[in-house]
Amino acid sequence: MPTRPYAIVHYHEIGLKGRNRSLFENILVRNLTTALGGTGAGKPRKLPGRVLVPLEPEANVETVAGRLSRVFGVANFGLGTGGRLDPEELGDVAWEAVQDRDFATFAIRARKAHSEFPLSAREINEKVGAYVLERSGKRVNLSEPDLTCHIEIVGDLVIVYADRRKGGGGLPVGSSGKVVALVSSGIDSPVAAARIMRRGSRVVFAHFHSQPYTDASSARQAAEIVEILTAHQYASTLYLLPLAPAQQVIAAECPEPLRTVLYRRMMMRIATDVARRESAGALVTGDSLGQVASQTLENLGVVEDAAGIPVLRPLVARDKEEIVTEANALGTFGVSSAPCQEACVLFEPKRPATKATIEQVRSAESTLDLDGFVSASVAAAKVRTFRFP
Repeated sequence: MPTRPYAIVHYHEIGLKGRNRSLFENILVRNLTTALGGTGAGKPRKLPGRVLVPLEPEANVETVAGRLSRVFGVANFGLGTGGRLDPEELGDVAWEAVQDRDFATFAIRARKAHSEFPLSAREINEKVGAYVLERSGKRVNLSEPDLTCHIEIVGDLVIVYADRRKGGGGLPVGSSGKVVALVSSGIDSPVAAARIMRRGSRVVFAHFHSQPYTDASSARQAAEIVEILTAHQYASTLYLLPLAPAQQVIAAECPEPLRTVLYRRMMMRIATDVARRESAGALVTGDSLGQVASQTLENLGVVEDAAGIPVLRPLVARDKEEIVTEANALGTFGVSSAPCQEACVLFEPKRPATKATIEQVRSAESTLDLDGFVSASVAAAKVRTFRFP
């Protein structure tokens, strides 16, 4: 009964892609290969409806599981053992998978695909179930078992596992183009960036700072956030973009209530220039409708007017509690909660406009050298790169 450890990876949305399915599968396999580098995992291999990852005996299973749980495109994965097994060997392998686990009830779930294995899935369930019942003395519960032992048979390979965990979900990063995410050091924008990654987009990050009028804390925290998020897309670029020169002129020459909206319009213009340099197709923000003065319906429209490409807002209908929950799950909440000096607080108006109009902001900007501010900010940007693992 020669067996070896395996991870067997399942996807959901990729299976709905019809003729393009193989393209998404190939991207997922590539991402799995990168994510599992240095863990003792072998080369992932496509099987019908799933991906098989052989593991070396000395591989740290928890490290492998942690990496797999962050891969977008993975619905769930099982960690177990397998090989070319005969029907009479299934019971022993299944018992090995469950014997050290604490359970009162169990079920056997067999799946068979593209295989000439002599037993049907139903026959396997009955045969192995009877064996485990006899060895364990536990009860069978097919509706809500404490423990489920999965047996997957694909071709001549049998994989048995009782350890099934959730993956990142969504689509594999790299399957839906590239975007530029405006990321602050706050809670919302990292969650928005991760949500877009989960939809298959590769993210380039743009962070705006007001140094030297503020300290470097926001840039440091933005870099920490990008480093965390890079675990989901394996390579990231962060643009650290100065906003203070434009803010100084806006504060001196434009109506005070419009300052925040005008700052954000300037960010949109600069980020659009970065997107064109990076061949990105959209901008991403962490805006949530009505959360602050700049995120009223009217102000969101006025700010978006300054962007030359589509603006995506994954959190627009999310409340703060939902966003905080996601930030905790991502691991960014602790960094985002630390105090720092954000760019938009520089020369912040006492009573910001909540219903700015296009006519008002265009009039206020009519004397500004908008193109000059954009060019200067991008030219002065510091660009950092991050890699995982």
